[in-house]
Amino acid sequence: MESAESWPIFEEDLFSDESLANSQANFKKLRELGEAVWVPPIDMFVVARYDDVAAAVRASDKLISGWGVSINEMQFTPPGDSSQVSTITSDGDLHRRIRRVEMKPLMPASLKAIREQVAGLADECVRSLVDGNVFDAMEKIASYVPVSIVADMVGVRGVDAERLRRWSSAAFDAFGPITHRRTHDAVPLLEDLTNFVAELDRDRLIPGGWAWQLMEAADRGELSEREASLMVTDYVVPSIDTTVYAIGEMLCQLALNPSAMATLRERPKLITSAVYESVRLASPIRGFSRRVTEDYSLTTTRTIPAGSRVWLLYAAANRDERHYTNPDRFDVERNPRDQLGWGLGAHHCVGKHLAQLEMESILRALVRQVERIEMDGTPTRIVNNGLQGYGSLPMRLIGKA
Repeated sequence: MESAESWPIFEEDLFSDESLANSQANFKKLRELGEAVWVPPIDMFVVARYDDVAAAVRASDKLISGWGVSINEMQFTPPGDSSQVSTITSDGDLHRRIRRVEMKPLMPASLKAIREQVAGLADECVRSLVDGNVFDAMEKIASYVPVSIVADMVGVRGVDAERLRRWSSAAFDAFGPITHRRTHDAVPLLEDLTNFVAELDRDRLIPGGWAWQLMEAADRGELSEREASLMVTDYVVPSIDTTVYAIGEMLCQLALNPSAMATLRERPKLITSAVYESVRLASPIRGFSRRVTEDYSLTTTRTIPAGSRVWLLYAAANRDERHYTNPDRFDVERNPRDQLGWGLGAHHCVGKHLAQLEMESILRALVRQVERIEMDGTPTRIVNNGLQGYGSLPMRLIGKA
């Protein structure tokens, strides 16, 4: 059996502030080194090329999520641990059973009921900003629709949108290596979320909301009461920030590529393609780790041994020049429906359809009302162990004459 040291090795810190603020240079180095790279600072393999990441994500029976999906070994809990009921950290029959329940309010047919509401929020948001004045697009546009919709739809009394976002950010920061400051700093907020969910009862739920529907599933015997309570976290953690950062990338790319707006006005059917392209470039979640349950062969003859931990870098794969021509270019005609920003296979994003609805609604509002989007200042990026995106995006909207 090959030792880890016989593989290509990457010694740099992928969780330094500099790397987290702009990871693409390191991601390119990882892709160039090989289909799998041993990274001693995190004691695991990293897979960064598109074909290898896509194949590994599909092999969910060999690279499992049930032992945890983070870099933090404190979160590596055995499958079936009663404190870890989540579609993100489950496999097999358990994963299929709870995912089936969780997805019901997020399927296209269910989302028809809020389609007009989302479109109205997007139109209202853009209309209030088409005055040529400078504003932070991350606050005024990217956050506005997801925060407004999700905080309302989750349906838990006493939890405002700001608290949801703090929980989400902390959950992804806790994803990082246990030795890093950001990981430690996230623990109190993550404990706050854990305690809140553990104490959740029906008196705090709004009838008809997503959380309420989980409890109804428990009444029908589709979930246990504990599963229903813990699964509220799946609606809270990944549903806001990931979409916010994807929208931010879309806005930034439209500002940097004025011809893209002109193309979308002339050919509005490309709006969905532009959304997929934005998610590809944004890749708000860098990736998730997996535990290898049996020797796993890559696209070459090399094999990752059973028992290893592998970090699958969706964000690196989405910029792989082996798969996408000019991968750093924003191309509204590319239509990359195979992009990995929403995952792939058994663990593809539960909230994908909602995120797509929100992004398309904002883009349609921009196409209808805006002549051009201008950057006014230097964007800044967040520093988070699990998420990537813009923290601020100073710009102005110039309305149609």
